[in-house]
Amino acid sequence: MRKIKDLGHTSRDDKGVTAAQCLRRFTVVGARSDTGRVVARQLADAGHTVNFVSRQLGVSMDDPVALRAAFEGAFGAYLMMPFDLQAPDLHARERELCARLATAVKDAGLQRVVVLSGLSADLKRGSSLGAALLEDAIAPLGIPEVVLLRVGWIMENFAKGLNFQAQASSGIFTTPFDAHRPLPMVSADDVGRRAAELLMVDDPGERVQELLGPRSYTMVEATGIMAAALGHARVQYVQVPLQNARAGMIAAGMSSSFADAVLETAKSFNEGEPWGRQQRTSRTDTTTTLEQWASTLALKGRTA
Repeated sequence: MRKIKDLGHTSRDDKGVTAAQCLRRFTVVGARSDTGRVVARQLADAGHTVNFVSRQLGVSMDDPVALRAAFEGAFGAYLMMPFDLQAPDLHARERELCARLATAVKDAGLQRVVVLSGLSADLKRGSSLGAALLEDAIAPLGIPEVVLLRVGWIMENFAKGLNFQAQASSGIFTTPFDAHRPLPMVSADDVGRRAAELLMVDDPGERVQELLGPRSYTMVEATGIMAAALGHARVQYVQVPLQNARAGMIAAGMSSSFADAVLETAKSFNEGEPWGRQQRTSRTDTTTTLEQWASTLALKGRTA
């Protein structure tokens, strides 16, 4: 069965190939991120052409010319707002990047966009404000198909931002997040696979779609699961006061602006503000449990 090579083709050819099977060009922002690399791989494996936006791959969002070139000729794009941990003014930096992305997207005349966002984006503050700003920047561009993919706590946060393994070696794991409020958790692989699917299908569906993972976990539960998978006999979860967490983040090299944004998010969660609006369904759920993800992380550690 041959594949349609006309990028603008949306109907069936004489052998019944649907638009979802057309060879198209897509742009992936954050192509070296945990989610972006999965999106890019899924698209490429399906035979599509992928343009990368990643400083590590030579296309920086600070270079308007290179950024525009990365979107030229694309049918659709995966968009995300990267965190700048050292930005003196995090939200000013995010507004700057949003403006550049919006210009590149508008000039390219994209037909479909999937925006990575967060469950708390509609609160428009804290560390999710950048995603909310990106949603707002894309909204007026007249793109025919836009999906705002609002996802729960990404499990990779435990390994990278919070460095669970190093903390657990002391017998204590700390964050400023409430110990007992359940939090929807989803793996980056599942997010990337869903985003790629939405870019390739005939009809991506509703504008706002949530990914809630297989279930919600409290921080106490997550600590026990992570500790067991990584071979720690016992690790206690301790919720640290916001100001203590702020001091620790700044000592680790993060800007005060970034630290304040994270703590505003933690405060929102701890006070019970709604994160996400949709009920669990087969569409919002994903398959990778925290137990499975932690076991994979442990295996990678043993084979590294």
